[in-house]
Amino acid sequence: MSWRMRGAMLLLAMPGLTSAMQALDDAQLSEVNGAGVGFFLDDFYFDQGSASAQLSGIKDSQGNPVTVDLERSYVKGEGSQRGTLDTPAQLGTPLHPFTLRVGGTELAPTLPVGASALQIRTPSWDDPLNDTHQYGLWAYYQGCLFGEPGCTDPMRAQREIDQELGALGGRRDQILSRYQNVGFLTLKSGIDQDMQTVNQRRAQVSQETSDVQAARNTMTTRYAAAPARDGLYSKPAFGEKYGCGNLCLTSAARAYNSSVDTYQAQVSELAAAQKALGEAWNIERHGYTLNQRVTDFDEFTGLCGTPAAQSPSCAMGRIQKTRDNRAVLTLVATSLQAGGKRVKGMDVGLETTFSLPSVAYSKDGNGNIVKGATTTRRDFFSINLEGFTLHGAYLNLWGDQNGLQAETSLQIYADKLVLGGCRNCTDANRMVAKNLYFDINLGHGKLQPLNLSVQSNGELRLSLPAVTWGNHQAFYQQVPKSNISIGNLSMGGVDLGSQVVRGMRLDYLDVRTVNLPR
Repeated sequence: MSWRMRGAMLLLAMPGLTSAMQALDDAQLSEVNGAGVGFFLDDFYFDQGSASAQLSGIKDSQGNPVTVDLERSYVKGEGSQRGTLDTPAQLGTPLHPFTLRVGGTELAPTLPVGASALQIRTPSWDDPLNDTHQYGLWAYYQGCLFGEPGCTDPMRAQREIDQELGALGGRRDQILSRYQNVGFLTLKSGIDQDMQTVNQRRAQVSQETSDVQAARNTMTTRYAAAPARDGLYSKPAFGEKYGCGNLCLTSAARAYNSSVDTYQAQVSELAAAQKALGEAWNIERHGYTLNQRVTDFDEFTGLCGTPAAQSPSCAMGRIQKTRDNRAVLTLVATSLQAGGKRVKGMDVGLETTFSLPSVAYSKDGNGNIVKGATTTRRDFFSINLEGFTLHGAYLNLWGDQNGLQAETSLQIYADKLVLGGCRNCTDANRMVAKNLYFDINLGHGKLQPLNLSVQSNGELRLSLPAVTWGNHQAFYQQVPKSNISIGNLSMGGVDLGSQVVRGMRLDYLDVRTVNLPR
């Protein structure tokens, strides 16, 4: 195992004045009180290639122990060619250090009033190339990994978002044209009036559904009480009636027959109520059904915000958000065109081998699957992160009557993530994700703190309280969303294109560890 580090510094972070930071020795550091601490690591790398390590205590689905051998792990500077070169890495700089501070709402305005939190923050930059959110957004639209053959034009991202804007604008124009002689306030007024009918008939369907269920329950009870045979007539199938009519039947059989009639009548009433509800959605105004008008209005609201005028503009909504994103892409692209460079990230890798039971299956002469002998198979798995950065992330921790609380924002970017199950193969046989960006936000001090606790049985619990009626408006306005994007994904040489999850927000979370029996 080798480990090299040179020029590691521990710094005193003076609030609001990064240039006043100074190196401290142990005696000086012990006297620091309340100012906060900043630190960075310069010119280091880690390589476990010449040593061996194991992970034990893991079991497969059958409860058999699995030992994972760590053949190699490394942390090096970007450009290490997956750890083959001893490229030095750095974490932060004197002007952009990791910081460790204690404070209240002046440190993070989302904290509860009176709370004092410990904040850990990773280095942050103001320029668009090193702002993880801005560069990650550009990288998603760029799709390909900038600098690779065929991917040297940074304006490609701008052209992609322009196509998206064009499609969104086209859909907006279609809806505007459809109701240009009506006006959106008039449109909304008509929708509200017709929705009153829908809601009334929806309530009727709900009532009829309840009546059908009650009638079925009665029929079930009476069917169970009905005789297996009544005179000449055997007990019918459930939902069918005894023959002969009620005059020649016992009281139990007559009661069951009556319940069948009641159930069938209730089913007919439900069908009529459902038909009336369907007709309510087809009420026409301005040449369009209510269903079409509601769909169009909701779509327009998503594109442009809730209309506040007969002829609304797109001051809000998805179109304006995309316009704002386009401005970000322009900043990044022009910076790259001008020769701007990102702060180099790190290369991180892990190579493992492990043994698993392997069962041979075959087919007999009749085509049936037959289980064969069980042997032990030795597998290989590797993971490589290239150009990994953690700029602009933070974790705030504090305690209250509910225990340890937190809020965090993880801003993670990597040029490339490579997962492989083959030792001697190329990326054509691996999973490769390029321009990988994670914008994960969990917890909000005032509205939805992230709770970290240990259960009485020693298990860990991670939870976010559910949104309430009292705070739901503030929650959806203030709690940040999370986004995950991959500019390009390929598996086994098959190009799957870009992948994205946008605007994700957790209304409730409860995760608990489970101690599996050994």
